[in-house]
Amino acid sequence: MIRTHNLFPLRWERLSGDFWPAVFANDNPVAIEIGPGLGEFLETIALREPNWNFFAVERSHSHARTIQQRIDRKQLSNARVIRCEAEFVLALLPDNCVDGYYIQFPDPWWKRRHHRRRLMTPAVVSQLHRTLRPGRCIEFITDVEEYFALAFGALDAEPGLEHIPTDPDLLTATSFSRKAAARGWKLSASTHRKLAGEA
Repeated sequence: MIRTHNLFPLRWERLSGDFWPAVFANDNPVAIEIGPGLGEFLETIALREPNWNFFAVERSHSHARTIQQRIDRKQLSNARVIRCEAEFVLALLPDNCVDGYYIQFPDPWWKRRHHRRRLMTPAVVSQLHRTLRPGRCIEFITDVEEYFALAFGALDAEPGLEHIPTDPDLLTATSFSRKAAARGWKLSASTHRKLAGEA
């Protein structure tokens, strides 16, 4: 079920706070991308920020395989990918261990009966907040306005998160976002930061 060298246990047991050095063999800050698609953004940011580590969580087996091939081809020592549901990974992470989250164009699950499968629920936002280090950010982008409103509402309602301006580069970080902008689709993005002093 899980890709990436047994980094996560196949049982419901929260990881210890010092597990990232075992994954990356260094103490650099770690950002997580949930739903990296084919890994364009992961590759770009891993190359741009060599002193950061980037951990991608992808539910699609074929996409995770493609991302791993991209990592291998570019020899990205600071990037990893796991094939898993994001909720499972988030539940295992210890408190205050992630230095940033990137969530770009998550599946909107258009049909009403599938809305429960959407990623950006209050429960998931609570886990993002719990695992994020104080002063660090969750960056979210979508081209589905209705989904953005729901996600933004969940992020804004979470105690200990504050809305701050979004880096404009986030809107052109992938071919998907550039294609959407070229077609005139509205892109909506938000950045929420965990307040200093939050546990």
